[in-house]
Amino acid sequence: MTTVRIQVAPRVGPANPRGARVAAAVFVAVWRFFAALGRKAAPRAKTPAQEARDLRELALTHRAMDPRFAADLFAAADRHERLHGVN
Repeated sequence: MTTVRIQVAPRVGPANPRGARVAAAVFVAVWRFFAALGRKAAPRAKTPAQEARDLRELALTHRAMDPRFAADLFAAADRHERLHGVN
């Protein structure tokens, strides 16, 4: 049988300076505060009717280039309205 000896060296260098954790917590809190100020508000969710209208507008832009794709988009808008009960 073989014996393995492991030597562990003591830590070299100082331990965390006093107040380092508090200073880090304050820094992170200030950073998050200023990051939150820079964020824009989340856009409001569109209603199914607005989504269908936007899809139809997209279909109109593609009608001249690819009529079949535009027809598919119009059908998808109709299906979306039926699925969500929009009149």
